[in-house]
Amino acid sequence: MASIEDPTFAEKKNVAIQQQQPEHSIAQLRESDIKDNAKMSDLVTHGIALSSVWELGERLAISQERLGELLSIPKRTLHRRAQKQELLKQDESERVLRLFRLYFQAMDVFEDGDRTLRWFASHPKALGGRTPLEFARTEPGARLVEDLLGRIEDGVFS
Repeated sequence: MASIEDPTFAEKKNVAIQQQQPEHSIAQLRESDIKDNAKMSDLVTHGIALSSVWELGERLAISQERLGELLSIPKRTLHRRAQKQELLKQDESERVLRLFRLYFQAMDVFEDGDRTLRWFASHPKALGGRTPLEFARTEPGARLVEDLLGRIEDGVFS
């Protein structure tokens, strides 16, 4: 009988868990899924795949290093997770989801990828001259960015 410490037992357990769990990639979900809090709660609890982080970086047109800074995940941690094919931890997954939600909301508002990217790199007066991505590093900052996007969508000068 295999023990819990037996690497083959652990590998088989991981395979079995992965087969039972839903897809761990936000990148493959639809925008409507991002707005489904129950579905996102399950995804975050199980952990998001690193492929979602790389997809987010591509969508935002930023480097992996800059993305790691925005997500408060050290570059070495990202590389180690990639090598071991590990899912992100719950808190890391929440930060990835936060940025994906902001990205999709901005896409809804600006209806164009280039305009969305320019806005994320801009320095709106409403954010004190800082970029929306800089504010998105924290939950309260992300709420401020969401509010700003809502005002822009409603045609309120911001």
